[in-house]
Amino acid sequence: MRVTSLNMLKVVAFPLALVLPGLAQAATVPILNNSFEQGTTGRAIGFQNGLTFGQLNTTGAGMNVYQGVQGWTTTAGNRMEVHSDRSSALDAQDGDYFISLDGGRNSSIQQSVALAVGSYILSFWYSPENTNATTNRINYSLGSLLSGVANRGTNGAAVGAWTQIQMMFHVKTAGSYMLNFAAGGSANRVGGYLDNVQIAAAPLPAAGLGVLTGLMALAGLKRRRRTTV
Repeated sequence: MRVTSLNMLKVVAFPLALVLPGLAQAATVPILNNSFEQGTTGRAIGFQNGLTFGQLNTTGAGMNVYQGVQGWTTTAGNRMEVHSDRSSALDAQDGDYFISLDGGRNSSIQQSVALAVGSYILSFWYSPENTNATTNRINYSLGSLLSGVANRGTNGAAVGAWTQIQMMFHVKTAGSYMLNFAAGGSANRVGGYLDNVQIAAAPLPAAGLGVLTGLMALAGLKRRRRTTV
């Protein structure tokens, strides 16, 4: 009796990270104090209402003007408003606090973000403080990867409500990139509100899901042997 075996199908297994790099990325990229919940930097007592960060949710107008907030480097202006849910403006989109970068001076903040090769989405929530488009502008950028402007009317942004701003970008060279937000327009203590800044790996496209399904099906196949006598 002679027994021979025939491989009906050979499967070469590749790490999914090589086939679909996006799968190897974390769902979200760490951003320090992304919702402005961790207090202020620099001067402990605010310039406008004499309140510390810890008093905002319990005292007076519920807002004050500070030099900066934890996790972010203030790069211009040194005058940003920190609002709490007690503020008459609107409730925070996430947590209890949100900011305006125009506290009498057009201010800007930034922090370094480490990114691997892949596709991502930058998102943040924006609300104009009044109906005048010349004073509500927030400029944003991430190194040389992207830049844009949020203003009254952007994605339908209107006074008294939060609007999500999103932009997809691609990283070809892994490294650290500077995430920056800056007030634009008139420096008059009226500006755009900012909250809940996030960077997340871009969702896998439908074509990629098809490839993944195929790979999983192939990986589940076993060698079949045919016996002959």
